[in-house]
Amino acid sequence: MKLLVILSGFSLAILIGFYKGLKQEKPFIWKLLTIAILISGAILTLYPRVAASISEIDEIAPYINNMPIPTEIFIKEHTVYEEDSRNFIEIYGTNSFVDKPHKLFVNEKNLEVLKKSNHWIIKVQILEENRLLLKEIVQSKPWISYPYVLSLDDRIKILNFHVPMAWIAVLAYFISMFFAAKYLRRKEINDDVMAATSASLGTLFAILATVSGSVWAKFNWGSFWNWDPRETSIFILLLIYFAYFALRGSIEREDIRAKASAVYSIIAFVTVPFLVFVLPRITAGLHPGSQGGGMSGPILSTQKGMLDSSLMFSFSLCVIGFTLIFFWMLNVNYRTNIIKKSVEE
Repeated sequence: MKLLVILSGFSLAILIGFYKGLKQEKPFIWKLLTIAILISGAILTLYPRVAASISEIDEIAPYINNMPIPTEIFIKEHTVYEEDSRNFIEIYGTNSFVDKPHKLFVNEKNLEVLKKSNHWIIKVQILEENRLLLKEIVQSKPWISYPYVLSLDDRIKILNFHVPMAWIAVLAYFISMFFAAKYLRRKEINDDVMAATSASLGTLFAILATVSGSVWAKFNWGSFWNWDPRETSIFILLLIYFAYFALRGSIEREDIRAKASAVYSIIAFVTVPFLVFVLPRITAGLHPGSQGGGMSGPILSTQKGMLDSSLMFSFSLCVIGFTLIFFWMLNVNYRTNIIKKSVEE
């Protein structure tokens, strides 16, 4: 089901992106829609807090002192209980009802604040089973929060940027290959311009995916670069397409350059599915989804607390938004390159 939803998002993005074709200027309403989707995706990525449910507290007990939890707070007629000369209130979970309430120890000041609402994100410290100490009141009445994933924490949000960048790189390289094949069949130079333009944007987004992944790796694995199979495969992919641009720059005659570039683009794309989808999954590595990792990555994983409905929605919005930005950039760069070519001639 999760895969179906994600593929539907990809399909919708492509469908909207191809509206009015790739070579004609996009209408104003299309541009407005793109900006609106991208801004919505950015807000839904940055605003929500990453927090666990109180009902999951036993599973994540070793980590809970470093994270907030969302919970409904019920105060029985504002009654404050006392234990060991300290005040506490009883709290229950939001995602699923907890048979046995947890005791949340609070001071008078925090108690008065908590009485103003029954929905909070709070940061707690575990004293022992079912006994918690309120450390910080993080947010009142949050309308959305994201699941806490062990070892990812707030860094799970980077997938809303990192994964779309990688996806767009694959899409761009496919479009480059398609127009390269089209050039070999029709010998129209505009197809060569589109192929080169798409390849350049694909390389840009591959670099962005690499940079964002390196930042994530620094905080998760301790260094920006670890020669993980996925890091190695995208490095090889970048070298392949750098060679593509070196080839184009080394040939002066337009027809020979276009033909050689088209053949190279088709051959280069054959490596893309293997380097992006196959190699990282058949070899052991640090990256989620590697062989032996016991999961398919946070996006497709069925493990509890991975990509829930709220995070899936914001992820889909970012995929659609960034994909439409790519199509917009492709359209503008293609028309610009055509104008430059006409001026040079």
